[in-house]
Amino acid sequence: MPNFSCILYALKVTHRPHQEVVRPCPRLRQHGPGDPPPRLGEPDPPSCRAKFICGKHGVEIVSEHDQGNGRIRFPVVPRKPRTVTVLVQNHGAEAVTLRRLPQPLPHTLPHQGRCRTQLSPLCPAGGSYPIQARCLATCNGYFHAVVVFEFTKEPDEPFSIGRFIAAVAESQLAKDLGPSAPFQPYQSSLQQPVTVITEDGIPPDGYVTGITTAIPRGGLQPVLQSGQGSAPWDPAIGSLLEAPLQPENYQQKFQLLLHLEEIQMEVDIRRYDMQDVTMVQDRALLVLDVPGVAESRPSVLKGDHLFVHLSSERDHSPLVQYKGYVHGVELEKVRLGFSSKLQKKFVNNLKFDVTFTFNRLPLQVQHRAATLAMQRGLSGLLFPSGSCHHLHPHRWFDRKLQANEEQCRAVTHIVTGMSRPAPYLIFGPPGTGKTVTLVEAIKQVWTCFKDARILACAPSNSATDLLCQRLIKDIAPRYIYRLVANSRSYQEVPADIRSCCNWDDEQSCYVYPSKEHLQRYRILITTLVTAGRLVSANFPPGFFSHVFIDEGGQAVEPESVVAIAGDAMDQETNPNGGQLVLAGDPQQLGPILRSPLAIEHGLGTSLLERLMLHNPLYKKSSGGYDPQFVTKLLWNYRSHETILRIPNELFYDSELKACESDELDVRSLYCAWEELPKKGFPVIFHGVCGEEQREAKSPSFFNTAEIEVLVHYLKKLLQSRGKGGCPRVSPKEVGIISPYRKQVEKIRKAVTSLDPVLRALPDISLLKVGSVEEFQGQERRVILISAVRSCSEYFPLDETFNLGFLKNPKRFNVAITRAKALLIVVGNPAVLSKDQHWHRFLGYCREEGGYTGYPYEDESPAEDGLAADLHALPGGAGAGPGVLQACPRTAAGEGRLQPRLQPPSCRGGLGTTGNSCPALPT
Repeated sequence: MPNFSCILYALKVTHRPHQEVVRPCPRLRQHGPGDPPPRLGEPDPPSCRAKFICGKHGVEIVSEHDQGNGRIRFPVVPRKPRTVTVLVQNHGAEAVTLRRLPQPLPHTLPHQGRCRTQLSPLCPAGGSYPIQARCLATCNGYFHAVVVFEFTKEPDEPFSIGRFIAAVAESQLAKDLGPSAPFQPYQSSLQQPVTVITEDGIPPDGYVTGITTAIPRGGLQPVLQSGQGSAPWDPAIGSLLEAPLQPENYQQKFQLLLHLEEIQMEVDIRRYDMQDVTMVQDRALLVLDVPGVAESRPSVLKGDHLFVHLSSERDHSPLVQYKGYVHGVELEKVRLGFSSKLQKKFVNNLKFDVTFTFNRLPLQVQHRAATLAMQRGLSGLLFPSGSCHHLHPHRWFDRKLQANEEQCRAVTHIVTGMSRPAPYLIFGPPGTGKTVTLVEAIKQVWTCFKDARILACAPSNSATDLLCQRLIKDIAPRYIYRLVANSRSYQEVPADIRSCCNWDDEQSCYVYPSKEHLQRYRILITTLVTAGRLVSANFPPGFFSHVFIDEGGQAVEPESVVAIAGDAMDQETNPNGGQLVLAGDPQQLGPILRSPLAIEHGLGTSLLERLMLHNPLYKKSSGGYDPQFVTKLLWNYRSHETILRIPNELFYDSELKACESDELDVRSLYCAWEELPKKGFPVIFHGVCGEEQREAKSPSFFNTAEIEVLVHYLKKLLQSRGKGGCPRVSPKEVGIISPYRKQVEKIRKAVTSLDPVLRALPDISLLKVGSVEEFQGQERRVILISAVRSCSEYFPLDETFNLGFLKNPKRFNVAITRAKALLIVVGNPAVLSKDQHWHRFLGYCREEGGYTGYPYEDESPAEDGLAADLHALPGGAGAGPGVLQACPRTAAGEGRLQPRLQPPSCRGGLGTTGNSCPALPT
């Protein structure tokens, strides 16, 4: 549990120093400090940048294309030369000499022969000197460079002035997708301490159920009670964070990590608060427009709540706020139930300030699970040291498994309890059939043990639905019950499993049967969090003989423990049960968390991954994994061998094997496509020299140059009609992945609204565009990936907050293993090559002939020469060694050594001629 400081900090950042909650029952008060939170905006640009670009000794560098802050930016048209003039102005009292304009890299600045200057030109006092550069871009993109003008002035030391110059070639589509407004870094609002009186609202019908008992938050643990100030933790807590996880500190450590995650969630949710918004009355409810809610930004589900107060009263104390319960979410409209006091006060166009919250139930059940884990004696399950087992015969439901040695072995060992009391792990790399294996094991247990009681879970509704869909193919629905949370829309439940879920047609809502009713079913299927309802219902400890968790690598450990704390039957009470089975892949994406601190200290490590990393029973030895405790599936049924090769090499010890098929193999459908750089190699890396941008108040990045290329390939695919070696493909068989939410939004806009060809397709809405997380566990015939990043200055930010592809091998692995037959990656190769995994993939594409786009080579001596030149600049000129450091949070695309971010051989930049990039339609 947290110490007192943790609670103070949580109250501080959420501005809840003093609250009164008004319900039909007596008022409840909460007290805490009201100090404003730390500023979350970006720091000011480093002073080295200002020194680098500022004029010196009366000398200024100007251009009609000045953008401010040392930037010169101008448009160009592909294959049309353009001459740009940069003017050196001398406002000083003495003449200066332009001693040197360093020869640029081939792709960025003009060669010296194209700079119309004389050797060491003299600029007299009060005069100016023009420098003209001829520019030629052969493809759309953003081509930029750092230019250093070096001067001499007797008797002073030489000095220099820098400029960031960019030429931009873009289509009308890219212009239409450009920033809607200049980017404004987020700053938390400063609020003074106030007393808050809360009027409780009206929850939706059926939201409160009788099966759930109260979930206590627990008391403060003595070891954490010493903190007194406003810091989030004291030395004792710091020691707990650093300590290795063990049974003695299991509860305390995980509860502390959960509190850290909750604090970060409280901070992050504030970004979505709104001011001066109106609502519309709809009978007894008020309807609020919430932009982004359809994409869970913020996440608002039925049964959640938010707070509003009158905008005109935001400075009042006490402040009256109204709690509104969510009755439904329709696209971007949220239907809310408020108290009668607000309903009577409401008039059209009345303005409100809105404060969002998040559902604490998942955190609460995880806190309870961490407590019950040790109370119920699960240390042998969570920290296993051995096993006992016996054999049991069985027949196969899915006869195809008999040809797969690893799947057969996993099912046999699960049914016979080879690992008990230790968990059994199914290590399932992409496309190897881990869910098929898990489902077969459940069916075998159901068949072999007539008294078995099975709990089957997964972190997400979609994965849980899939378990149910596959089980009812061979097991009668009367034995299966799918327990669904009331926050889920019934329309999202697959039609084929509705007959065995807890929806009541007469009441038009979800119902939660009594404990006695639920115990009649032999197989209960829930998400991990909803499994907490079974514990709340006081199911007898050890009621379930077998617990199966699919996609176990995507859940935090306390979330997995929710399903087993007090439920997994031990060997003493049932010698045929007590089996926990985890299926997943520790090399794919883990839990989605907000707090970097909680991630750093272990909350981001799933139970499955922790066992495989730290428990000797599950570690790989020279002879492989011990089949008594873990089976690694090796046969890949999803992807073409060329798509699988690099992830196989980087993450799976090159052990995966592409399964051959006697039927028409969908994996080879695109091997003759005319757009492939090399026939027979259905992988494309299209190099794009784009610009990453942000807009308005969104911190997310987008790259319009990459979207142009994606649209080009998408039209080629969807308009092929079986021609050019490209089989007919439906939009639902194509997926587009990008790690940034804003890029996803822009791609959707281009596909469904801006491009006239694509938007006219009747089923274009079936094409899925989403993040890597949204595609985990899914597959498509064709996958296109937009990497977005074109500047390295935010690499540390990405790594710290788990953003993007770079420095995130799991996200890289998931993204490139979704494709069955064709993989197209669009990105900046010079930036992606900074990451070791992308560097290997890029090298693979070049070696095999799958690279296209602008020509790219690794860093050349010319770049090293530029670095040396910058190092040599006099410190007094403001361009000394500090210039060489990538200064974070300058304008996007303007790192100190930007030329190092672009390939020196690119024939598509400033002042160059030569090879052309493939033309894209504009």
